[in-house]
Amino acid sequence: MAQVYRRLGAEEVTVVEMQQPAHEEPFVGEELATAFADEAIRVRTGAAARNATRDQPGGPVTLTLDDGTELVGDELLVAVGRTPRTDDLGLDTVGVGSGGYLDVDDQLRVAGVDGGWLYAVGTSTAARCSPTRAKYQARVVGDVIGDVDAAAWADHQAVPRVVFTDPRVAAVGRTEQQARDAAVDAKVVRVPLSSVAGTSLLGKGVSGTAQVVIDRSRRTVVGATFTGPEVGELLHAATIAIIAQVPIDVLWHAVPAFPTVSEVWLRLLEADRAVS
Repeated sequence: MAQVYRRLGAEEVTVVEMQQPAHEEPFVGEELATAFADEAIRVRTGAAARNATRDQPGGPVTLTLDDGTELVGDELLVAVGRTPRTDDLGLDTVGVGSGGYLDVDDQLRVAGVDGGWLYAVGTSTAARCSPTRAKYQARVVGDVIGDVDAAAWADHQAVPRVVFTDPRVAAVGRTEQQARDAAVDAKVVRVPLSSVAGTSLLGKGVSGTAQVVIDRSRRTVVGATFTGPEVGELLHAATIAIIAQVPIDVLWHAVPAFPTVSEVWLRLLEADRAVS
């Protein structure tokens, strides 16, 4: 939204954020910070808002940060997360506490309900549930309730996520740190998006990064992150590789079309072979 307002003509835009994009690779925050700086968008990370005031209707807004800094602007856009709206659904009548997130199993069945007939999907189940994840959960629940696949289960490791900034950010699976925290013997392979001819079709000066996290012992991909224009279109191949646990040596024979950006997969596999 910072880029939207800047490109619509706002002379100054400042983003105040506690941290760079959480739960993503560090290079994602670095590339976004560079892109924002190129558009003269100021970013204050590691800062928290203490209070906001507007002395008169239609007048300027003053935002005071925890370090005493005051930022003055015409408007203030607040985006500080989600709160589940579960307090007026009658959940207390079936023995489930209301007002908070619902505890669900891998088939999205709400815990603590006699007979196991109640299901929940989307942001009622988790603060970081994206529309992509919610749609997937709804498919799982539909299969279970409709008895299309009574054993259907919700995967938690390979749900894709896309941030529609410029450059776009697309990721699926574990980051390097998350893999190491899970005791995975992680190997990271990273190449510039410009290493393939297909990016030239997107315009001059196209930049970005492609990275995969590989489990050394199993030789499979456990995570992938892409930055750059339209990189969300690269994500499904990564999701399939992770879900199906396709061995790297098998992926080597999945030939990408030339000239397309998807050839970056070949560059990643070549880099894997070059780095022990």
